[in-house]
Amino acid sequence: MSNENKDTLKKKKKQKAYGKLNINLSKDQFMTDNETKSNKLFGKICLFAGFLVLFCLILNEVGVFRIAPVIMRISCIASAILFFIPFVISYVLKRTGEWVKYFMITDILLIVIMLYSVLSYHVMIVWLFPLVCSIIYFDKRLVHFTEFTTIPAIVLGHYLACKFLLLGDDPLRTVEAAMLYGALPRVILFLAIAFVGRQVTKKASKMLSNAIENSNEIGRMTNGIQLVMSQTQNLMGIRDMRVLAGRMVTNLSDLLVLMLNPETKPVGTVGVLDGDYFYTVDSNGNPNNICRDLGDEIGFEFNNARFKLNKRAENVTSYAEEREGFVNIRFYDHGKLTGFAVFRQDVEPDDYSMKEVLNIYTHSTTSIINNTMLTFDMFRTQEQLAYSLAVVSENSSQETGQHIRRVSEYARIMGQYVCQNEEQLETFRIAAMLHDIGKLMIPKEIIEKPGRLTAEEFGVMKKHVIYGRDIIGNAPGEVMEMARRIILHHHERWDGTGYLGVSGEDIDKFARYVSVCDVFDALLSRRSYKAAWPAQKVYEEITSQSGRQFDPSAVEAFKKCYVEMLRIRDQFPDDENDEENIISADSQIVTAKNDKLDEQEQKRRALPKIQVDPSIVTPISI
Repeated sequence: MSNENKDTLKKKKKQKAYGKLNINLSKDQFMTDNETKSNKLFGKICLFAGFLVLFCLILNEVGVFRIAPVIMRISCIASAILFFIPFVISYVLKRTGEWVKYFMITDILLIVIMLYSVLSYHVMIVWLFPLVCSIIYFDKRLVHFTEFTTIPAIVLGHYLACKFLLLGDDPLRTVEAAMLYGALPRVILFLAIAFVGRQVTKKASKMLSNAIENSNEIGRMTNGIQLVMSQTQNLMGIRDMRVLAGRMVTNLSDLLVLMLNPETKPVGTVGVLDGDYFYTVDSNGNPNNICRDLGDEIGFEFNNARFKLNKRAENVTSYAEEREGFVNIRFYDHGKLTGFAVFRQDVEPDDYSMKEVLNIYTHSTTSIINNTMLTFDMFRTQEQLAYSLAVVSENSSQETGQHIRRVSEYARIMGQYVCQNEEQLETFRIAAMLHDIGKLMIPKEIIEKPGRLTAEEFGVMKKHVIYGRDIIGNAPGEVMEMARRIILHHHERWDGTGYLGVSGEDIDKFARYVSVCDVFDALLSRRSYKAAWPAQKVYEEITSQSGRQFDPSAVEAFKKCYVEMLRIRDQFPDDENDEENIISADSQIVTAKNDKLDEQEQKRRALPKIQVDPSIVTPISI
């Protein structure tokens, strides 16, 4: 494996381990994790101690120490075996649980008693070994257990050392002397050291609790900021203030749930300035239009509380506050109120993390609201320009009638299969209006000529794609950019035999769909040079041209949208008084006899007429 791959692997491991802070960390959880790690550490210490006593045995064997060989061998070998037991439990058997640490402390006490009973004052310091080992757990109960069991162990060890008297140089040869001059002072000394150990453990436990609490707060704030950042990305690029309001209310609700973990989803409302009005939605994203004009203020009632907001406030910037059980956010742009949010949610007065995250959300969203308002105005300007040009083109020929309007609506229906989001779909719908704008430059006698065009006339007609592109010119904006490509390519054929000879994937993908819409409507419509085709024949013609004239994907989308496109044709007839020109989706043209419609489209045929979008409501003026 190369060094570069190794570095990449290490980075991934680190990201996996540290990429997201655990804001649900508790002291109990930490103690459980620490207990497992401490067991292993205890096992390592005991393993080292076991080898250390064996090393002392070797030193005694070679004459460095001068302790009775038999006594030394028995005590050191037995102690080493007992020292190895904690290592086996924690590393080999990998046992866990509350009992493990108490068992290992007890095992160490047995070793200490045995060593002192045999070697007496030569190993006096070992009485501190259990206490030191217990401190690594940061567990006050374990320290107390070690303290209360070590004291009788000291007494027992001195008693046994006196009774066995295995070393002749031990000065404490009577039980009374062993207790009075051996055990008693060492118990007192041990208690003094144990007191220090208890204080260290207490201090460490408190620091641990604070560290966990601070870590939780840091993690909580970090996760909140990360969510705000992702939400900010989610809000960017929106062109419709109403869509923005819907996403804002969802984002705020998710943010409150993440930061506060409420038992129920917070209830709230969000309002944004949409032109001259405030458009408001509830926490489910449904319009509620609760605002009322109060002169220099707007007022509304929410969750049994009344709110008044100044439309203008000098030297006031966006802010968030928590008061009387509500989270209130106000968005201002140079003193002008551009939006607000109110959620029914209790927040602790000293919840610093919540307040900071709300402030970050407020200030980041303020700029997005302001940018969206500008983008919205620019987009609507482009839409009005596109519509005006389309109307001029439409009125220039009585033959085309409402062809441009219908193609735009067809594009809206079929666009769901090519557009990535709602914003792009709306751009596509508007851009499709301009597909035939170049016909403004074509002589009317050619456009409305009855009968077939001559080769020369058709050559002039083909130029309308170039004229249309030039009319749009370098007009800025996404709508005009997409319109330029659609205008230029909407008469190209998949097999490359179109106006400009462009073929396949080289044809603009949006133009491929407009091409189907354009032909569909042209064939269904009556013209001076032809009669309207029956819908059945139009369907068969378009589907038969899949892979030749049309992009197969666009044809598949057409099949799915066919019935709905017929309804659009009904809504915008060229002549409302000409019943022969109206082709109903409920007429005999679309029946079960049409075996080319799949089962899904047969079901869609029974759907009611297209309804008005329920999100379009009349807002309250301020």
